[in-house]
Amino acid sequence: MTRQIKAFIGLFLLFFSHFAHANNGYFAIAYGAKMMGMAGAAIAFPQDTLAGAVNPAGMSQVEGLDIGARFLYLPRDAEFDCRGIGACDELVRDDSRRNYWLIPNFGLNKRLSDKSTLGVTVYGNGGINTTYRKRLFTETAERVLGAPSITTNGHLGVDFAQVIIATTYTYEMTPNNYIGISPLVGIQKFSAQGLDSFQGASSDPGSLTDRGDELSYGLGIKVGWFYKPNSTYQFGAYYSPKMQMTKMKKYSGLFANNGDFDIPSNYGVGMAINLSKQLSVAFDVMRINYKDIDALSNPVPTASELNPEIGFSADRQLGAKDSAGFGWRSITAYKLGVRYILNDTITLRMGANLGEEQIPRRSGLLNPITPAMPAKHLTAGFSYKTNKNSEWSFAVMHAFRNELTAQDTAFLGADVKFGIAETTLDVSYTYSY
Repeated sequence: MTRQIKAFIGLFLLFFSHFAHANNGYFAIAYGAKMMGMAGAAIAFPQDTLAGAVNPAGMSQVEGLDIGARFLYLPRDAEFDCRGIGACDELVRDDSRRNYWLIPNFGLNKRLSDKSTLGVTVYGNGGINTTYRKRLFTETAERVLGAPSITTNGHLGVDFAQVIIATTYTYEMTPNNYIGISPLVGIQKFSAQGLDSFQGASSDPGSLTDRGDELSYGLGIKVGWFYKPNSTYQFGAYYSPKMQMTKMKKYSGLFANNGDFDIPSNYGVGMAINLSKQLSVAFDVMRINYKDIDALSNPVPTASELNPEIGFSADRQLGAKDSAGFGWRSITAYKLGVRYILNDTITLRMGANLGEEQIPRRSGLLNPITPAMPAKHLTAGFSYKTNKNSEWSFAVMHAFRNELTAQDTAFLGADVKFGIAETTLDVSYTYSY
C-alpha cells in the first residue's frame, strides 16, 4: 500500500476514531438523529439516507443528503479488589479518561428511475474504548505478590474504531415490494496498552500490547427487503454475513488465530404501523452473532491457565488457534420507536432499546478494557423543517449505568468490577431533492 493511500485512510479514520457509541455490544443502536430518536427502530421505518446502515431496501423510500454528528459522554470505571489476597491490602481502582467524543455520519441517495435508487452511507461502530491511567492488572499482581515497588501509574486500555462504507442499490420487484443490496467496505483501527501482565500467556509476546495503531480492511455484503402493502403497514428484514477482515499483525499475540478480528454476522426483522397520518409506531428485533468471532467469544483464561505451575496449552495461548478470548456471547436487541408529526414544520420522536448483555458474569476478567455493555436505552428527539427542502433533526439518548462484578476471578482470585453509562446528543441536517 502506498504512503499516500495510508495517509488518506489515516485522515479518514481520524474523523471516525475513538468510537464509543450507545450500543448493543459494539454495534451502535442507531445511526443519525432521526433513527436515534426512535431508538434505532428503522428496519421497516426508513426516515433518511442513514437507513442504508441498517436495511439496504429502506433506501428505496428516501432521497437526498444527510450529514450529522453524535456528541457523546461516556463515563467508565473499573476496580480490582485483591484485599486479603497475598500481601494486597488496598483496592485498585481507576476511572477511564476521554469521556467526551464526537462521531460523524453521512448518507446520500439518488433515484435512478421509478423503480431503482443508488446511494452511499458511511457509518461506524465501537464502544470498547478505554483509557485508564493505572495498569490495573499489573498493580493488582504486584500488590498480591508483595513487590518491593508498586506500579501506580501508566496506561491500560484499548482504542477501537470501525467504519463501514455501504454503497446501496434498490429495486422495486412488484408494486411496493423492494429489495436492496449493499456491497460493504470495512476499515478497522485498533491499539492496546498496558497488557504486559499477560505476556507469559501469549503465543507472541512481542505482538500483544503497546504496538501502536493497526489497520485492517475487509469486504462484505448486506441484503434487505422492504414491503409496504398499504398505507398502514410496513415490513422489513435484512441479513449481513460475517465480514472477513485482514489480520491485525501488530496484535497477533492478542487476538485468536494470529490477529483475526472479523465483523460478526447480523440480521433483523421489523414492522411499522401508521396508526394515522400523524402517528407511527415501529418495532425491530436484531441479532448480532458475536460468537462468530473467536477473539471475542472464546472463553477467558481459567485459574489453572494463569497458574505458572500449570499454564496454557499451546492452542489456548493468546493469539493461538483456540486462544483465550473475552468470553462474549451473541445477543438479541429489541427496539421500539414512535413518531408523531405535529405539523408541517415539527416532527416528534421517542423510543426504547433493550439489548441482552454480551458479557456474562463469568467472563468479567478481561472486559474492564472492553466494557461495551449498556443494555437499557431511552431516546427522544424532534425535527424542524426550515423550508420544503431543508430539515434539522436532534435526538438525545441515555443508557442507564450497568455494572458487572466477577468474584474470585482467575486473576489471582481478585474480584473484578466495572461499570459504564452513556448520554448522547445527535444533530443531523437533511437536504431533500
